[in-house]
Amino acid sequence: MKLYGSTTSPYVRRLRIWLEDVPHEFVNIDIYSPEGRVTLKQINPALKVPMLVDDWQAVFDSRVIYNYLNHKLGKEVTTIDDENAITLINAANDSYIELLQLSRSGIDIEQDALFFNLQRERIASTLSVLNEQAKLGTFEYWHFPTICLYCLVDWVIFRGMNDFSAYPDLQAFHQRHASREILQDTDPRH
Repeated sequence: MKLYGSTTSPYVRRLRIWLEDVPHEFVNIDIYSPEGRVTLKQINPALKVPMLVDDWQAVFDSRVIYNYLNHKLGKEVTTIDDENAITLINAANDSYIELLQLSRSGIDIEQDALFFNLQRERIASTLSVLNEQAKLGTFEYWHFPTICLYCLVDWVIFRGMNDFSAYPDLQAFHQRHASREILQDTDPRH
């Protein structure tokens, strides 16, 4: 089983963490290099990471990979509340990634325009709910939704897009888990 991705992707990192005790090969690719683009095109027509190849089966998208492997391995039970939390985390993650890519493309992401306003609104809305859920203890159990939240918060801090001072329970959540060895091993700063 091979997991393809980049070390800086929060979507790849969540799977690397979740697969900590599962034998697999991680193939780090530079998705912007010519070689990386060739690998992407060979496996995933959506040209995105993560990608999983398990024997003959290619699987795309972190959530689909998680569901595929969780079904195959029977690692954990996911409730509808867990699925909703993952949806919120993914919504914020997607908005942050789109804003980062636009910023790196030389576009002013602070402008008052529909697309940017919608992304900021989505981020504020989802982070507010996730902060409240963290306050209530929703993410105390170390499982896939908790891993996804950690990867979101850590990636946003890593990219300098939010310090989470407005979300003290998310900030405390991040600090509480930061010393886990697997999080150190998969830290995108290294």
